[in-house]
Amino acid sequence: MMTQEVHFDGDRSRLPHRFDVKALQAETLELIAAYPPYLHYQVIPLTMMDASQASHGDYTRADWASWKPTAALKRSPAIQQVLDSLQCEKTNVRLMRLEPLGEVRPHKDPQLDLDLGQQVRLHVPIFATEEVDFILNGKRLPLQPGELWYMRLSDCHQVINRGLTERIQLSIDVVVNDWVKEQIAAGDVDV
Repeated sequence: MMTQEVHFDGDRSRLPHRFDVKALQAETLELIAAYPPYLHYQVIPLTMMDASQASHGDYTRADWASWKPTAALKRSPAIQQVLDSLQCEKTNVRLMRLEPLGEVRPHKDPQLDLDLGQQVRLHVPIFATEEVDFILNGKRLPLQPGELWYMRLSDCHQVINRGLTERIQLSIDVVVNDWVKEQIAAGDVDV
């Protein structure tokens, strides 16, 4: 059966999925309690690369490595439910923490572009307030906890936390397939 080609020209899309914020927040608080205090920015891996399967580190290719769940993910049913709802292969899955009044400086992730057809990053904000600015191509995105977002991260983006609470986001790198393209195209792009 032939699938219809899906085209998406935007740089952002709020996908038509919502997740249980309270369950994700409770689970995240339990997970981060096991990690030491941090300065500025911290990544908590929920999948890890199988080193025996890694190729030459060509991050532009979705198949450059195989990924397996960490112990933290295995004891995180709410996060696992989010991942299970995505009908695509997941690779690098992490919780990303940004301290109060912290900033992720403007940068680009060239391998995370839907146009390349390999992999993209989906985001689920878990702890975020109106004082957190995720800026893509100079425009602030209205990310709310429990939503699922695609952003073309090969474009310039940054995060500024002007608040007094940390920002925590679930970051999910996925292999592009027809389902991913359809979900991005079906999302709200006028945000």
